[in-house]
Amino acid sequence: MTNSTLIDNIANYNKLRSVNPTLKVIFAISSLFVSIFSKNFIVPLLITIIMSFVIIFAAKIPKNIYGKLLAIPIFFGIITFLMMTFLFGTDIYTSFDFFGITINLLKDGFSLGLLTFFKMLGGVSCTLFLALTTPFTELFYILKRSKMPKNMLEIAMMMYRYIFMLLEEALTMENSQKTRLGYKNLKTSYHSLGLLTGSLFIKALDKGDIIYNSLNSRGYDGNLMFFGDIAYPRTFSIVLLGAFELMLLSLNYITIF
Repeated sequence: MTNSTLIDNIANYNKLRSVNPTLKVIFAISSLFVSIFSKNFIVPLLITIIMSFVIIFAAKIPKNIYGKLLAIPIFFGIITFLMMTFLFGTDIYTSFDFFGITINLLKDGFSLGLLTFFKMLGGVSCTLFLALTTPFTELFYILKRSKMPKNMLEIAMMMYRYIFMLLEEALTMENSQKTRLGYKNLKTSYHSLGLLTGSLFIKALDKGDIIYNSLNSRGYDGNLMFFGDIAYPRTFSIVLLGAFELMLLSLNYITIF
């Protein structure tokens, strides 16, 4: 099972599946914006902790899966933090020699790098919360109800569906190549990858025609229909969520660096 299908499966069978999806969308997006516009690292750090707690303990998402999804953003975030610490600013916090080269630890760069790192972490945790607890079909329904342009929504839905089909085809072809020792060394790996890419392109065109013909045979008129309805969240829940976000915003007035 690929990461994409695994995430889709988790989104449909987690412990927060029955929670109103509109409320989850508002919670994730409002927390994301609070994290982005924070003036110190405390707020995005707190958002990361809260989102992680909800994902692991409330939604019951396996910790190893959540950790793997966070690992790559954390890696690039650490690189960004180090580059800002050593390259941005003029106020030198401390210096040290590294093989005869003087390296300055800059106070301004450290503060900016720390803030950027935790903003990134807060934004990623909000996005993962939404992706791991809310199926994409419900997200598309909410986007449609929020008056998103119909053409953009339908293209997004087609892309989402098409990704899984192409992944399945790519994995099937890759497994077939592996059984024929198609990746036994670097030279054969490049050759097999080229064949896979070319075959996948042809498969993509064929699958596109099949999907289009299937839609036309079912009366497709350029408008994808949604079945069912999603209730609006309760007013009390919205007020409580708004109070929570205001509390987070108030923490911006706490100055650490």
